[in-house]
Amino acid sequence: PPLAPTAGGFIEMLRDADTLLELMGREPLGVVGNLATQLTACANEAGAHEIADAASAISRIASAREGAALAGAMQRLAGAMSRAQHAYQLDAA
Repeated sequence: PPLAPTAGGFIEMLRDADTLLELMGREPLGVVGNLATQLTACANEAGAHEIADAASAISRIASAREGAALAGAMQRLAGAMSRAQHAYQLDAA
């Protein structure tokens, strides 16, 4: 595997993260946990550790069946995704 994530892999991970976040908003907790686990792995592989941490938190919340805490965790993930996208655009400029 490459030592540093590729730009293509990072952009693909951001697209996947956006799709998964949208799905999480309408799925039951069990599915949300699985989607978050998938996103955690993809984000770690792409070097997007803030996204991975936020997705991991969603996975833990979903596993614990703490639905009330899920909205805040999903907002944290959305913020991490936004910051990552913004940072990528600055780096690409």
